[in-house]
Amino acid sequence: MADLVRGDGWRISATRSKTSRLGCAILFWTMAAGLSSASAQSPPASPERPAAAGTTVWVTTTQRLKTRVYESAGLSAHPILVVIAHGDSPFAPPKYQYRFAAGAAAAIPDMVAAAILRPGYSDGQDRSDGMRGDTTGDNYTPEVVEAVATAVSELKARYHPRQVILVGHSGGSAIMADLLGSKADIADAALLVSCPCDLAAWRNHMFAVQGAPNWEQPVNSLSPLALVDGIPTSTRIWMLVGSEDPVTPQALTAAYAEALRNHHITVNVTVAPGLAHDILLEPVALDRLKDVVAALGTGR
Repeated sequence: MADLVRGDGWRISATRSKTSRLGCAILFWTMAAGLSSASAQSPPASPERPAAAGTTVWVTTTQRLKTRVYESAGLSAHPILVVIAHGDSPFAPPKYQYRFAAGAAAAIPDMVAAAILRPGYSDGQDRSDGMRGDTTGDNYTPEVVEAVATAVSELKARYHPRQVILVGHSGGSAIMADLLGSKADIADAALLVSCPCDLAAWRNHMFAVQGAPNWEQPVNSLSPLALVDGIPTSTRIWMLVGSEDPVTPQALTAAYAEALRNHHITVNVTVAPGLAHDILLEPVALDRLKDVVAALGTGR
């Protein structure tokens, strides 16, 4: 049977067992986590629409963060603002967040889609200030969360949006969930994709399948699960995870969703059949964002 091409560029046989796929995926993650801070995850498959040029906006917090901004044609005075954060990206400089932002602005009217290059990361062209870390859940720190929060606030001041939606993939979703729990007025809704939202459980999972000691090193990162009680009950949250995700298994999404419901926060969960970890550019992710926009528009 023909090989399947995954978003991070490695290939696995379609006839291999789930256990074999898990081992290969985690082995590759382990190898990549040991690379220099210039390395990051290669982007998943291309979106249906080509990316527009976009505009680079440097947001200055205590650090300079690169943001690539894409706008729908014919913006109103108060558009929807969507802010996107990429994953921990241990394989190649992250650029896929720009492609998602471009596709979202092209597909959804009256939208400003701003993709942030997280602190310490290079996209192969520019670099945001800050420390990238070792991509082991060590860079969801209060300092990183505060820097991203300030970037969101500056984007809100620039575009005067009527609604704000946070979108994160993998480690980016943990940071966005941390924002929801620590900054009560940061956003109206969020789409969290492939989220390691229970930090301790995720790091234990990665250590169990890798045996790499760096997963047992103490970190100063914030766990979204510990911050659920800080999220306003008016916040709407959508979660998306692949049924075959070996990096952030769907049990992590289920645990966070249960905690949200226990705090009377509305959450919608999609488990995408047959998909693995790098799914932000899969059509289902844009479909879920359209659902978020539609639900906010109707008050559902």
